[in-house]
Amino acid sequence: MVMSLDHLPEEILHAILCYLHPRSAAALEQTSRRFKSVTSVPLLWRHYCASHFKSWDRKHDILHKIVAPPSEVNWKALFVLRSETDRAVTRLLDSILASQTGRIEKFRAVIDFGYDAKDTLVRHSEVESGEDYLARRFDSPADVYVHCRSRYYARALLTCLHRSIAVPEWAKLRRGEPVSLERALGAFDLFIPESGYGDLDEIKHTLDDLVIQYQAADPESRTLTPRQQALSLSSWLRDHDLTGIEIGREYHALEHNFLGLALNSQGHNSLPLISAAIYCYVAREIGLNAHPCGFPFHVHVIVTPNPGFDMNGEALSGGEIGTPMYLDPFRGARETPLADLRDQLVFLGASETEQAAFLGPSQTSEIVQRCSRNIWTSIDSASQGAPGHTSSVDVVSAKYASLWSSMLLTGNSRPMDLRHHLPLLMELFATDFPSDIFLVEQYIVPLFQGLFEHEHILESLHVMRAVDEIPKQVRRRTGENQNIRFMVGQVFRHRRYHYRAIITGWDRECGAGEQWMRRMGIDRLQAGRHQSFYHVLSLTTFRVEDGSVRYVAEENIDLILPVLSDLPTGLTSIAGKHFKRWDEESRAFVSNMRDEYPDN
Repeated sequence: MVMSLDHLPEEILHAILCYLHPRSAAALEQTSRRFKSVTSVPLLWRHYCASHFKSWDRKHDILHKIVAPPSEVNWKALFVLRSETDRAVTRLLDSILASQTGRIEKFRAVIDFGYDAKDTLVRHSEVESGEDYLARRFDSPADVYVHCRSRYYARALLTCLHRSIAVPEWAKLRRGEPVSLERALGAFDLFIPESGYGDLDEIKHTLDDLVIQYQAADPESRTLTPRQQALSLSSWLRDHDLTGIEIGREYHALEHNFLGLALNSQGHNSLPLISAAIYCYVAREIGLNAHPCGFPFHVHVIVTPNPGFDMNGEALSGGEIGTPMYLDPFRGARETPLADLRDQLVFLGASETEQAAFLGPSQTSEIVQRCSRNIWTSIDSASQGAPGHTSSVDVVSAKYASLWSSMLLTGNSRPMDLRHHLPLLMELFATDFPSDIFLVEQYIVPLFQGLFEHEHILESLHVMRAVDEIPKQVRRRTGENQNIRFMVGQVFRHRRYHYRAIITGWDRECGAGEQWMRRMGIDRLQAGRHQSFYHVLSLTTFRVEDGSVRYVAEENIDLILPVLSDLPTGLTSIAGKHFKRWDEESRAFVSNMRDEYPDN
């Protein structure tokens, strides 16, 4: 006798369905009354939700739902909602790829889905095949893939989503709302893809793991006095290389400024500020009242005993507050004598009032501002060619994070500081992060209310939106344009300056302004301004140059036919903005701007 599904017990059917795609369960549901009941069990759809979607927006309170009885949650409806979100984000991404027009509102629509959009964006950012697949190269025995346009825009949206989570944390600090130190510092990590974090809760979970590890390593720590606990924790963190910097590393290396990066990286290298933040989190979780202490030039930790007790656990009369102890987790596990700190402050000429401020707990906003300044110092140090600087962190993203935090945490009483940071932030926003326009509108514009810059910012944003909505001018190789020699996607060497570049667009003749043409000596060229000019992406041997978009006369272009492995690896981070893929036969890139250059 042949067994059918009808003869299987529900437990076996449930186990089978867990291995099938939800579409199969939905199809089986339509076949009979019994199967409708079996495929509607909340436990099954909870499994589908957990296995198909890893990232959940906070509005779902998914951790609470997971531990609740399955029958209390409509898991099937939740799965349908997430599936609809996945399809909507995919449609928006396809629309962004299909046309250069109206991208701002499409970006905003994706970000409005919140963290629910992340799974979809991650999937598209990891795509490795299809028409939009840019290239596959073999720089080593392992295959090394470079970005296609879908990967480029998916990743751009993903980083924009992360920034939309980070910026509100600093905005809360500006309004005086409570924000934990790990969230406020973790916000910097959301600006840099290298940290590996996409949500502030992930950083907290990593810190929670450290707490568990410490408690398992020293189960008797709760029997120690507060002073002994504080020193024991500092010693454990140092022994496990979770604080400080390895010998031989450059102190001001950019990656040492990021909490999540320090937690994730193999060496866990961090500046004193980050080491103090790691220490304070674990210390508070084991019952110590620990806070960063914003001492000049070096962040220490201040540990205060509970009211009525001293740091040795001895009772004090009348609920007196005991003398705190100071530690420097960055350097080691020894207590720092208060007298030594006072002597340093006296040497620096600090008044009694200033000494009290320097030796007290720092506010979270002060630590964030200090971290922002440290990042800027690291960038400056690297730009001046200090030895040992080979940062693994994207400098532009780090600078952008520093500017955002500085802008949001600059007080209203310091408009000159705001004015100093504004042009730097707006330049990076316009050139590298235009998808953040809604963040600028929501958080930067109000900072200048009542200042003369307010109208200028609004006008700039209005122009960006207007340009984004204008369809691109279609440029065909007919009529006056039929003599355009070179194609979008071709690679060339500049005849005079010898750099290599990729053509991203063209004009029939020089379209720059008179001032630029005079400054660049365009009329001194052999064919002058009345020759074709090309928009290009210039390359160096090892990286894509900063400010690499250039405008080149046709007479200066010497076409070359490289193999993909000859091009710099830095190209992979931005190529998808302009190109679908690499074509090995023509040894050129395939344009993704067909709405503007249909004939290429």
